[in-house]
Amino acid sequence: MKNFFCAFAAFLLLAACQNPQKSAYQCGNALIAYTERFPEAQPQDIYKLVFQDLYGPGHLLTDSVAALRYIGREMEEMPDTTAFPLYEYTLCDSHFVRVNLLAVKHGKLTVERLVSAVLRSAEGMPPPDPRFVLSHSPQFKQAYHPHYRIIRRDIFERDILPHL
Repeated sequence: MKNFFCAFAAFLLLAACQNPQKSAYQCGNALIAYTERFPEAQPQDIYKLVFQDLYGPGHLLTDSVAALRYIGREMEEMPDTTAFPLYEYTLCDSHFVRVNLLAVKHGKLTVERLVSAVLRSAEGMPPPDPRFVLSHSPQFKQAYHPHYRIIRRDIFERDILPHL
């Protein structure tokens, strides 16, 4: 059954490669690199990455006050170090970037700058059907402690990356 889900996740990844200059081979290599970097990743984690590249932060809070409060609570509960990178581009077309909340917790980035970038990234994004929004697998959470927010690539590179 796991092979079926891996094949399905790979199909989703290839379908997500909407850039005609990107080949299925490049997308496949991106998937292989991801699974090598995160060997505990399950098919739902790969699906989540592809989903995030398509929908960005459109399924998250769009209220800045609520987002600030939620991030504050999450940072209190998260460890001071994680196996998750400070930032990582989503696969293949890399429309979005996952930014680790450790950047805020360690003072490299203000929570206000992060929330502003997330909210701007969500503007104009169609909200996905909630039935298709998944969390990371328990194995992924246990191994990597992912605590991040999704930011549109251009906003990340202009407003966030210079501070990291």
